[in-house]
Amino acid sequence: SSGINAEWPLRPGVIEFKNTYSTQSDAFICRFCNEAGEPSPEGGSVCKNEECNSKFKVSCKQTLECGHPCGGNTGETTCLQCLKNCSGTLKQDADDMCVICFTESLGCAPCLQLSCGHILHSQCISTVVTNRWIGPRIAFGFLHCPICKGLLVHEFLDEMLQDLHVLMEDVKKKSVMRLKYDGLSFDTEEEAIENAMNKYAYYQCFKCKKAYFGGEAQCQADAGDDFDPEDLVCGGCSNLSQEVCPKHGTDYLEYKCRYCCSVAVYFCFGTTHFCTPCHDDFVRLRSLSKESLPQCPVGPKSTQLEGTCPLGLDDHPATGEEFALGCGVCRNVQTF
Repeated sequence: SSGINAEWPLRPGVIEFKNTYSTQSDAFICRFCNEAGEPSPEGGSVCKNEECNSKFKVSCKQTLECGHPCGGNTGETTCLQCLKNCSGTLKQDADDMCVICFTESLGCAPCLQLSCGHILHSQCISTVVTNRWIGPRIAFGFLHCPICKGLLVHEFLDEMLQDLHVLMEDVKKKSVMRLKYDGLSFDTEEEAIENAMNKYAYYQCFKCKKAYFGGEAQCQADAGDDFDPEDLVCGGCSNLSQEVCPKHGTDYLEYKCRYCCSVAVYFCFGTTHFCTPCHDDFVRLRSLSKESLPQCPVGPKSTQLEGTCPLGLDDHPATGEEFALGCGVCRNVQTF
């Protein structure tokens, strides 16, 4: 039979179904699917179902002091606390739903307990980390617990997180550096990092895998998620002019968008740098003749502006031509 465990009206719409059984004491019940059946030759209190056997192969094979099987993963140095909550200290147990998939309870698959104390399906959180951010702009929300937003910390994830932590520190460093070059300051380092990460948009170069600057985040807000990762190339890897900063090398080299006065984000066709709005409108823009393109100051999607150049430049090549802006940290840039 099934019982409904719902907090109503305090949590309308959050309904959790928990399985209860009134089977004979000697009936075999699979630890993962909770179905009665024949035990698998592999053992481990699982049935012959292929999915259950796949879960068993990656699960911890230890039996806890309480007599229940460990609900963790093979190779972990410390077993997960009993998901039947035999210790009485867990805030989540085997009957609670995984907050990532919301399709199976925690007891239906191997789990891990993050350093913050919250428990998730191991495969679910691994998939989240593997898929990383959505869209072209680098974002690190996926590196946080979906319940409390604490940083993901667990030995099972260490190898997957290593390169991502390096990337995150690189983005923090470059964002704060740009914040200082823009003349902005905050009372604490934590405030500076938070504001810098929110203010600026960084992208991961497809070639060198490093983070590079692509303008202010507010300008990228309307960018879609449909993009080709191979088009995301930093100034150093798309250095058509072979320019090198004597102080910073090519790490911070930036290009002007070919069709407006913005810092480029995309490098396409092996020839052309685009900002995000112009990249989204590249079919129309590439069909225009050079003579019909507006001249500085030019806004996104080749919109004629009035006043001074948004890049703060007194002179640069005409719209429709490639132009290396130089080292981003050696100049103070105003962007859209």
